[in-house]
Formats: sequence, C-alpha cells, structure tokens
Amino acid sequence: MGMEEIINYYDNLAKTYDEDRFDNSYGKFIDKQERNILNKLLTKKEIVLDLACGSGRFMNYADYGIDASKEMVKISQAKFPNKKIHLSYAEKTPLEENSIDTILCFHLFMHLNIEKVKMILNECDRILTKQGRIIFDIPSSRRRQLISYKNRGWHGNFSLTNQEIKELNSNFVINRMFGILFIPIHRIPLRIRRYFITLDTILSNSFLKEYSSYQIIELVKK
Repeated sequence: MGMEEIINYYDNLAKTYDEDRFDNSYGKFIDKQERNILNKLLTKKEIVLDLACGSGRFMNYADYGIDASKEMVKISQAKFPNKKIHLSYAEKTPLEENSIDTILCFHLFMHLNIEKVKMILNECDRILTKQGRIIFDIPSSRRRQLISYKNRGWHGNFSLTNQEIKELNSNFVINRMFGILFIPIHRIPLRIRRYFITLDTILSNSFLKEYSSYQIIELVKK
C-alpha cells in the first residue's frame, strides 16, 4: 500500500463519492451517528481543521481543510468557497505551529499503517495548541478479532485496540471514546431497523464499546 495508490483511488472516486458512500441507508446511518458525536464534542468556539476533509462532508464544523486528493479538494472548495482548504499530505501540512485547537480526522487512519499514523500524529502535535485535541475514527481490533476479520487489501484494513491507541504518541492521552455499529444495523431490514438504533447506541457506548465496529477517539495534547 502506497499513498499514491490511495490518492489515485479517491481522485477517481471523487465525483461520485458523496452519492456512493453516503446516499444509502448504511452511509446515512454512519453519517448521522458521527455527527451526533461531533455535536457533543464541538461545543465551544475553537479553530478546527478537517484533516483528510475529502469532499467536505464535515467542513461545516471546520475552519480549515486538508486533503491529498486534488479532485476531492476541488469538490470541497466548490462546496465551501469561504473556507481555507489546502492540497497537502496529512503528515506535512502548511499550517503553523500551535495554530489549531481541534483536528477532525475521519476515514483516514483505517487505510494506513501504524508508522504512517504515528507520523500524522507527530504533525498534529506540532500544529495543535496546548491541550488541543484530535478526534478520529478507527475500526476496532477487538471486534475484528471476535469476528475473525480477513484482510481485504488496504481499504479500511488497519485497526487498533485501545491499548495500541494509548501507545501511538506519548504527548496525547485518550480523553473520551465512543462506539459505532455494535449491531450490524445495515443488515437489518429497513422496516424494523429503527427499533434497533437506540439499542445499538446504548451498546456502542457501554463497557462493550471496544467491540463496536468503529470507535471515535478524542485524544488531548498534554
């Protein structure tokens, strides 16, 4: 897996990304759950960067956006012409030191490896203010061990346990974590799915949260 392969993939997908990924019942469910969590976490005036902003799905929360896909940047810039959106690698941004309060980073780490994730966290450490934070999503290794997950290539293949997350960068500590998709909601028929959403939210944020399909982690800089 190389970054150019990932960038080319998203360049080719950019024009239909929103429709393909978030205009179906599964995508709408994930988007709603992620936004519910962000609405809990982003409650004060702060300078926010959407790192790997893609087509701009979360740019309504952010002041700045960065993505390595030229085609994705074009789309997000067209949606948010008044936002500062840059074409850049996540591990080497054009932003100044201590200039960002909160970084959002969704659907990126799951495509990488531990060395690349550590490099990106080092850059986040550089650009975040003191006690700044990064909010990111990651598939749960505990869940994947439970279901005997099989490697399907680079796309969404990387996962972490909570302990591994704690060891990524000693300058960050886990402040809060949330689970998403404890129950395979997308496989439940639409006519009865709504009855399982509340249960899924409860289980995903209980002591079993590490066994949800995905976790959203809030790391705070020391």
